[in-house]
Amino acid sequence: MTDQIYDLAIVGAGVMGLSAAFIAASNHPRDKIAIFERDIVGAGASRFAPGIQINICRNERERQLINPSSTFWRRIYPHGLWPVGRDCDVFWLTRHPKDLARATSVGGTTPSTASALTERLASLPHFLIPSDTAVELDRGSYSPVAPIVQDMVQRLKALGISICERTSVERIRRGPSNILLQTSDAREHLTRRALLAIGPWLPDSPLVAHLTDRPRLRVKKVVSLHLAARPTPNCPMIGLFDDYAFLIPMIEEGYWLFSFTSQEWDVRADTDELHVSSDDLARATAILAKWFSCDVPAVASVRVFCDCYSDDGVPFSLPAKTIAGLHVIGGGAGNGFRFGPACAEEAIRSLYSPDRSVVTTT
Repeated sequence: MTDQIYDLAIVGAGVMGLSAAFIAASNHPRDKIAIFERDIVGAGASRFAPGIQINICRNERERQLINPSSTFWRRIYPHGLWPVGRDCDVFWLTRHPKDLARATSVGGTTPSTASALTERLASLPHFLIPSDTAVELDRGSYSPVAPIVQDMVQRLKALGISICERTSVERIRRGPSNILLQTSDAREHLTRRALLAIGPWLPDSPLVAHLTDRPRLRVKKVVSLHLAARPTPNCPMIGLFDDYAFLIPMIEEGYWLFSFTSQEWDVRADTDELHVSSDDLARATAILAKWFSCDVPAVASVRVFCDCYSDDGVPFSLPAKTIAGLHVIGGGAGNGFRFGPACAEEAIRSLYSPDRSVVTTT
């Protein structure tokens, strides 16, 4: 057992866990904070996520989360100064404009035209917008999460936060006066508060037992295709609203990223075992075929990973029922970058609340 007592220990160094550390350190700069990561920082979904920001919400919970999360990112990266990526226009295409209007979170979109979009798509010359399709203009951004995670780590280290990589937390229990984290090296670490944020590893982890009365959790495969067409600097993002799919101009990488919804559920949270299936390719091809008058751009490469989904499809932030001072966040549902900071903020607020209820179990 170590002699040091942390004020806050965070289990999981993905975008949610790092956001929580950043918020806690900003609000409580004198606290001793440690982050424990089973692999290396950002090894999970954060390694592959394109980090898109859009003003579309599919339910009320997402509406509650989007503004605090957007504020968090603007505070860290003001004026759109992302490590990689940029703020950009977003053109939404839909045959159901009223549904799009209801899903828009703030401000609404601006009516646009097919020609306004296609004149900026020199790299996608065969992109076709059917006459019955509404074109709406909005603003958004994309910034690959991997460099953001690395940037956040450097900032957190500069604040004196301990980051323990390749250190798996196997058990969490309540001691007489503190929470005890038992790690894979048989050591125990003491902390006054703890936050569990292990993403798609949560459903199969014994630590999920702390999330009693929990939403049903499932792990779903996430697939994106890299289309062999080099975007130009003024290319916008394209949102295919009816299929909830996106064409993202990854200018720095030199390809268009096509993100769509894979339907393969209950996969193992191990990216080395995941692959793009024929069903994935068929689904992607069917969506793209709606928008290209002839040849769809070839697939140069792919990215495949996974994420944790709750039964309502949105992230959660819940106190553990068995251990006072332990909070669980997760269920990124492919939107951990967009909504994770707000979940983290809720968790930190709860953990530092002076009237937090006390329930102990050993």
